[in-house]
Order: sequence, then structure tokens, then C-alpha cells
Amino acid sequence: MFLKSTISKGNTYLQIVQSYREGDDIKHKVFANLGRLDFLLANGLGNIVKSLHKYLPDEGAPNKLDITTLEEKERVNYGYIAYKKLWDKFSITELLKSLNISKKIKYEYVDIIFSLVINRLMQPSSKLYHYNHREHYLATDNESELHDIYRSLKVLSDNKEEIQRDIFEKNRNLFNMKVDIVLYDVTTFHYESQKVDELRNYGFSKAHKINEVQVVMGLLVDNEGRPIGYELFPGNTFDGKTMIKILQKLKEKFELNQVIIVADKGLNSKINLKDIKEAGFDYVVSARIRNMTGKVQTEILSQENYEEIPTEKKDESYKYKVMDHKYNFIYEEKDNNDKVTKREKISLTEKLVCTFSTRRARKDESDRLRGIEKAQKIIDRQDTSSLNKKKGFQRYIHEEVKEEKKKVLSLDIEKIKNEERFDGYYAIQYSKLDMSPLEVINKYHDLYKIEESFRILKTTMETRPIFLRNNEHIEGHFVVCFLAFLLERELELRLRRLEIDYSAEKIKEALNSLEFSKIEIEGRTFYMKSKCQSLASKIMDLLRIKQPGNLLNEEQIIDYMKL
Repeated sequence: MFLKSTISKGNTYLQIVQSYREGDDIKHKVFANLGRLDFLLANGLGNIVKSLHKYLPDEGAPNKLDITTLEEKERVNYGYIAYKKLWDKFSITELLKSLNISKKIKYEYVDIIFSLVINRLMQPSSKLYHYNHREHYLATDNESELHDIYRSLKVLSDNKEEIQRDIFEKNRNLFNMKVDIVLYDVTTFHYESQKVDELRNYGFSKAHKINEVQVVMGLLVDNEGRPIGYELFPGNTFDGKTMIKILQKLKEKFELNQVIIVADKGLNSKINLKDIKEAGFDYVVSARIRNMTGKVQTEILSQENYEEIPTEKKDESYKYKVMDHKYNFIYEEKDNNDKVTKREKISLTEKLVCTFSTRRARKDESDRLRGIEKAQKIIDRQDTSSLNKKKGFQRYIHEEVKEEKKKVLSLDIEKIKNEERFDGYYAIQYSKLDMSPLEVINKYHDLYKIEESFRILKTTMETRPIFLRNNEHIEGHFVVCFLAFLLERELELRLRRLEIDYSAEKIKEALNSLEFSKIEIEGRTFYMKSKCQSLASKIMDLLRIKQPGNLLNEEQIIDYMKL
């Protein structure tokens, strides 16, 4: 019996081989393929050999295991127990068990939901793929049937409001969540489908998927980026029309009365601002300077009373000033026949923080020059057939009808000059009048946290594209993603407090490196620990989870996974 190395396609592989005689010939029998040498060395081959040494047969110990029968069956992950620790901290098992579920349910829906959340965090995939590969995650659900997974999604769909409310209360009380500032934004999630129904529909896709149906999600997070709650809307819902439902959730379901809602320009409409104030909340939103009155524009663009804020670069300038502002408009309500049933004059008392940045001015100019260049190519060709006003750069094209009703295209010099006036300027509207201007600016800049939240949901957790057909299953899928994002963000924040700052993707890679090699020796199963990333060890230490030994038998692995 000896160790043999072979080379294939430039890689060295190790095998345990035994020699035997067949007639006059010496032949070799392979007892175990150990795998690539570089992979084995990187994953702690030395430690494995030391651990196996105690099983070697010696004189006086005839019952020791014969490692010549060693064979690797598969690799299994145990790193998900980091999220199991946080799952227990939020008491999610108890929450799910407390739901008003039919007593006729025989399947373990709590275990199934946990496995779906772990799948979304560790190795996002379709529900079918997850079902076929559940055993990759050691000691998780592996007894349910595929239809039980879809039934569990319905359980989540039926109870999504209660789940969100309970999680919110846990966050607020257990983790001291601050909810005086709420960040809100909207995004879209597309399907590999063209089927339209009451939820899935065509609309403006933020992922530029023009030939696929979608749903719209409105997401609320706190000022640290923790999820508060969400709502799903039909795919053709305009961003601005999502606000009223979110306000109702904050007031009725979460029982919040003193909140400042921070949102971007897409949600700044007179109706939204009116609804926010009538709900008893305040707002911080990006202002639409070009839609304001000429008098207000003139005051914003005047450099008078701007105060300089020190910047890190000497060649850059950043200034701000505060202006009182009265937002006056006429509010109308219409019936199904588009007839006005209510009309009233609304006046909102607010302030504007106006800023000027030389860095923004350079960007505005650069963006405009690119647009003008694209517009000039159409003008040079006089290609009126390709005009599409939805493309922003075409606003620089002026159409003029000349003799014989022929359209002539030229650059709109007046529009270009008008745009130049706004280079570098930005404004933020806010209704809580005692806020300091720098506080307003900082709160508005926190919106990157909700953009980051959407990025994690769409990339790290691969929430999209969605392949589910049943709307209840779709709703349940988003509850799974919400729970997964909750756990991921909590872990990320805990690491950040210890100045261990890693992205969600790096955290996923680290926890996926916590694996066992499942091996078989003389018909008995053992688990050999693989070498893990240093970040994985930091996470385990942070959560006070003891690392397993290098080699465990089946009884020991069961005890370890109960941690």
C-alpha cells in the first residue's frame, strides 16, 4: 500500500494504491482518489494526516480502522451556523411557529423556510436546484418533498405582514434600532416571462429589461441600512404612487408617528409631500430645481450667501446656503371618469439646502457634452426617423418644419445654454425646520445605504430573475429574501462595529469556505475540516461559535451542529 501521484493536464493528483500480483505481472489497485495535490495542501492535508494517524493499525490494537479504504464522498458546508446564531437571536423559529397555521400541516415548514433563507444567503439558486442539493448544508432540512417547499412559500405569503411587524419590533427593542430617520426607495425585479397578471406587468425597468414582466418593490431601511419593511406593487406602478401604502404601513402596522422620510428625486411629487405631512411625518427629498419658479431658481443660482465647506482636495470647492421656501400648488382628486371631485390649495412650509460643487459642475458639463455629441450624429444624418424623446440626449435637438413641410434638425442652443446655468448646483427640500443644513445633507447622503441594499438583494442574493409562476409563491420568495437580507445586514453591522469591514459578497465567500470533507473508512463516516478563510474565523469568533476539530465522527458532528 503506498501513495501514488499522477499528472493530468498540468495538475498533480494523489491516490492510495495497493500492489498485487496477477500471474507474472505486478498490477496496482486504486483504493481511494484523494484529489488534486495543490487543493489538498491548501485545505490542510497535514492536519488531516495527523488526525488520521490515531486510526492507524498497530500491534495490540487490531480493531483500529484501515485508512486504505478511505474515500471522499462529498463536501458539506457548516458555515451557515453563523446565520443560525442570528436566526435564533431574532427568535424567528418561535415567530414562525406562532403563526396561525392550519393544524393539518404535517411538513416541517420552519425547517424548510430556514433552509430557503440559508440557500439565498450562501448559494442562491432556484427552488428546484435547492431541493436537489439540500444536503450540501450539513444538518438542515433534507426530508421534505418539493411540493412542501412551495407550500412553505404560501405560509410566508399569507403571513408576511405579521412577520415584518414582529421583526421590526425585535429590531427596535432588541437591537436598539433608531427609526427617527427612514430611508425609502423603489426598484424593480424582472421575470424570465412575458405573462401579465395582477402582480407581474410591463413597466419602466430599472434593469433595462424591456421585454420581460416585473414587479416593483418599495423598501424601507433605517439609517444604518437595516431593513424595516417592504411592499410589492404591480410591475407597471409608477415610483411616486408607492408612497401612500408605505406611509400606511409606518403609521398603522409599525405604529410610528415621528419619522423623517428620506427619498430621492423620483419620489418628490406634490402629492407625496402632501401625504407625508398629513400622515404626521417629515421629509428630506431631492429638489427638482428646474421645475421651480424663476424667482426661486435665480436665488439658488446666485452665489450670494453661500458658505464654504472645507474639502480634502485644494482644487475643489463645496458650498451651501439655506433658503426658506413655500411650496404652493393646487391638489385635485378625480373619479374614474377623470372628473375633478375635489380641488384645494395646498401650501407646505419648508426649507431648501442649496449646494454648489465644482466636482459636480465638471460632471454635469461632461454628461451634457456626451449628450450633445450623440445628438449631433443624428443632426448630421438629418435622421428624423430615429428620434425618440425618451432618450435624454435628444432634448438637445430642435425640430423645425421648413418648406414643403420638411423637418430640419439642429442643435437647440438656447436649451444648452439654459442647462449650463445649473452646472454644479443641487438642492434638498426638508420640512423639519429645526434640522441643521449639514444634518440634512448628511441624512440625504445616507440614501446610498438603500441603494446598497438593493444591490445586495439583486446581486449577492440573486433575488432576480424570478422563475416562480404563482403569485403567492412570488410573495413568499420575497419574504425569504427579506429574512435573508435581515440576517446578512445584522452580521455585516456587527463586523463593522469591530472595524472588520467586508462586503456582503466577501462574507458569503468566507462562510462558504467553512466545509467538511465527508469521507468513508471501512463503511464508517467521518468529517474532515477544510482550511477556511481568515474572515470566516473572525466571524466565528465574533459570534462566539467554537470551531470544530479537524476530524469528527457522525456522533460528534451531530453534537457540534447543535451549537
